[in-house]
Amino acid sequence: MVGKENDTLSTTQLAMVIEKIPVGITVIDLKGHVLYYNEYCSKFVDRKPEYIGQDIRICHKKPESIVKIDRILTDIKEGKTRAFYYETVRSGKKLAVTVSPYEANGQLIGFIQSFVIKQCYTSYEPATASAFPVACCGVSERI
Repeated sequence: MVGKENDTLSTTQLAMVIEKIPVGITVIDLKGHVLYYNEYCSKFVDRKPEYIGQDIRICHKKPESIVKIDRILTDIKEGKTRAFYYETVRSGKKLAVTVSPYEANGQLIGFIQSFVIKQCYTSYEPATASAFPVACCGVSERI
């Protein structure tokens, strides 16, 4: 982890950050079973406590989603360590999704699905705006 030796988060503090960060996170094992999801995730996609330990496919209703999940699981099981990216719409919000393999002690354990809501911002803070590029509606510019 990055940080100063004396400035570290406790396990409890880190868990709180993961629960509250505005990024949906689902952790899935190599068999496709849901191991964890954070609170933010359940606000936008179908995640329920009873899904823990169950196949991720039960969270997905569309046949094209099942095909995508199967392809990602197969690729990861075959050792492909690249991330997968796609966009979808849930609860009226456009989500940018990343699915990344994760390892522990050099061994592939499963994958992490994360998403952020794609938003088009129309205002900014003048003191910091020049430092950030803006991408909105397919147009990228620096403000």
